[in-house]
Amino acid sequence: MSFRKSLAVIVAAALCLPAFVCGCSSEDTQYETRRAIGSYMGTDAILVLTANYGDAGVEEQANALWAETKTLLASIENSISISGESSSVNAFNNAEAGERVQIDEICYNVLSLAAEIYGLTGGYYNPAVYYSVDLYGFAARTSGEPMPYDRESYQILPDEKYITAFQTLSESFSEVVLESADGVYYVTKPQTTVEVDGVTYALKIDLGGIGKGYAVDQVNELIGEYGFEYGYFDFGSSSIAVNGSYDGDGGKWNLSFRDPRNTVSTYLSAYISDCRLSTSGDYEQYYEIDGVRYCHIIDPATGSPVQTGIISATIIGGTAARDDALTTAIMAMGLERAVGFINENLTDRKVVFVYESGENYYVITNDTEYFTITAEGYVFGNTIDSSGKIVLNNDVA
Repeated sequence: MSFRKSLAVIVAAALCLPAFVCGCSSEDTQYETRRAIGSYMGTDAILVLTANYGDAGVEEQANALWAETKTLLASIENSISISGESSSVNAFNNAEAGERVQIDEICYNVLSLAAEIYGLTGGYYNPAVYYSVDLYGFAARTSGEPMPYDRESYQILPDEKYITAFQTLSESFSEVVLESADGVYYVTKPQTTVEVDGVTYALKIDLGGIGKGYAVDQVNELIGEYGFEYGYFDFGSSSIAVNGSYDGDGGKWNLSFRDPRNTVSTYLSAYISDCRLSTSGDYEQYYEIDGVRYCHIIDPATGSPVQTGIISATIIGGTAARDDALTTAIMAMGLERAVGFINENLTDRKVVFVYESGENYYVITNDTEYFTITAEGYVFGNTIDSSGKIVLNNDVA
C-alpha cells in the first residue's frame, strides 16, 4: 500500500505556505518566527506566530497560546478519535444498534455539524462510511483483531457482498438522533444493521473528515483571543487557518498547491490572508490495482473509493470544519453535480478542484482571476458567467 503522508518542513502533499516568515530586525524591533509542532489525530499540527518578541509580555503570551493550543487539540482528539478507546466516538461505535449513548460536548458539536453537512450535500459527505474505509484498508482500528472481510493482499479487491452491505449500512446515518439537555449530550444509534455470512454489523462513524477542520476553527479563535496578527495554524496541511503575513505581498501569503499527480511540484497558486481553508485529494493515501487508483475517500453512493474524475478539491473561506467536509463531498459528487452544488451553495467562498479526463487536467473554479496556474499540463476548464456561476468549457467531459 502507498500511504503518502510525508511532511516537507511545514506542509505535506496538499497546500504549501513558505517554511519561514523572514525574520526582520532594526534598532527598534526584533521580529522572529516561532513554531510549535505536535501530533494529534494522527497528523502534525503546526502553529506559526510572527511578532515582536522584544516587547514586554509577548514571549509569555506566545508560550501560553502554544500550551493552550496543545491542551485544546488533546481534548478534541480524546473526544472524536477512533483510535482512542475512551473517546465519545468509540462509545458510539461500540454501542449496540438502537442504544442511546452519552457523549461529550465536543463530539456533540462535531457530530451535529456533520449531520448538517450530510443533509446539505444530499449524503455525499457521510461520516458513517467507516466500514467501507476499513474494508479498503484505510481505517484506524482500536485493536489489531482481524475482521471477517480482511484480505491477504490489497492487490485483491473486496467481495461485492461487503461493499454493498456497508454502503447500505452507511445510509442509516440519517437515522442518528442527537439530544442535549442541561449540559448533558446524547446520541442514539440507528436500529439498522446488516448481516454478511452470519456476522451482524451496526453503524460506526469516523469524524476525521471534519474533525481536523473543527480543530483549526477552535485554534483560530484562540489566536484571535491572544491578539497575534501574523502567522497561521496548519493541521496536517489539509486544514489551515491563515492570518496576515508580516513581510508578505500586501500582508498576504503566497499559497501553492501540490500537484496531485506529481506531489514534489506545484500546479496552482493564490495570495491569501485572514481566512480558513481545507483540501481533499486522492493522492495521500492510496494503492493501485491494475492501474486503477483506490484512495481513502469513499463515495457514499457506491461504498467504494471515489473515482469520479475529481482528484483534488480546495475551499477557501467559511469555516475549516465545513470546508473539510465539503471538499470530501465535492470529490464524491463528480463533475456536473459538483459544479451545480458550488454554484448553488458556495458563492461566498473560493472553490477550486482538478478534474482528470484521460491525459487532461482541468482546473475548475468559481474565480479564475483569483487562482494562477503554475504548471504545464493544467488548464482552466471553465469560464464565469455574468452572475458569477461556473460554466464548463465544451471540451471538458
